[in-house]
Amino acid sequence: MNFKRIALAAVAAAALCVTGAASAKELKVGFSNRTLNGPYFSALTEHIKTMGEAEGWTMITTDARADLNKQIADVEDMLARDLDYLILNPQDPAAGLRIVKQANAKKVPVIIIDSDLALGADVITRIAPDNARNNQLIGEYAASQFGDTPMKVALISGNQGNLVGQTRSMNFFRGVIDGQLRAAAKTNFTIVSQVWGGWDQQGGLKAMEDVMAAHPDTNAVYTENDDMALGAVHALKAAGKLADVKVYSYDGNKNAYKAIIDGEMQATGENNPKIMAEMAIDTIKKYDAGERQFTDYSLCPVLAVTKENAEKVYDPNSLF
Repeated sequence: MNFKRIALAAVAAAALCVTGAASAKELKVGFSNRTLNGPYFSALTEHIKTMGEAEGWTMITTDARADLNKQIADVEDMLARDLDYLILNPQDPAAGLRIVKQANAKKVPVIIIDSDLALGADVITRIAPDNARNNQLIGEYAASQFGDTPMKVALISGNQGNLVGQTRSMNFFRGVIDGQLRAAAKTNFTIVSQVWGGWDQQGGLKAMEDVMAAHPDTNAVYTENDDMALGAVHALKAAGKLADVKVYSYDGNKNAYKAIIDGEMQATGENNPKIMAEMAIDTIKKYDAGERQFTDYSLCPVLAVTKENAEKVYDPNSLF
């Protein structure tokens, strides 16, 4: 028996095992983001790209520029490059479903992130903040701030048909209703207008200007994301009306946290793109290791941010 040859083979095998354990599995992962217009979306892309590359994966990221046809074309191009996984933030529910079916045909597993998609879609899971519970808490907080004073609320929405925006605003008003019913056994608010802000500060500013012109008695504003809320704050400050109007929102933007600390906004909810990126990367790792038991929705922890806790969560160095 050649003991020297056996010993050398054992050393080689051990070295191979060590090398294999240390190296990450090479995957090609695509992330189609519906837009990069705004710090939230750009931070989400940056975190997913950085975390995936840290695993040793090839990351392909695209920006649909809020154009559903471009997003479809972006994903078609990525699927032609032999993706192992697709992470999708759909611009539109119908287009998102079409994209998922294209990925299914290529046997590419899909994770939905941030925006929602109908339950009929064949995806691993939908990673999202708890839009419902967070916004109910914000609505309840608004009701407690107004007390017996009638609320005359302007709703600034992102874009028509967006499921996430609808969930946020509907649950904010559900929270207002629940809070008022508990306190006085009746509701005491009016939605004076719904306007569209396109998810960015300039859109929120213009929408708030339109509201002030048409409904000067407005005393509360709810916006479906923080960028629009910050735009509304600028419009109110310019008109000298910020002291008369309470601003509520949802997204967890560090600039919104600072506005709450400074008394310019009342409340928002944490919607951390870093946490969602971590959850997406972890889901891919689990799925690739053979796990198949995933819930329809994988929700982030709930946190309503108000004057009482804004300083604890505010990080001036955050990407978002």
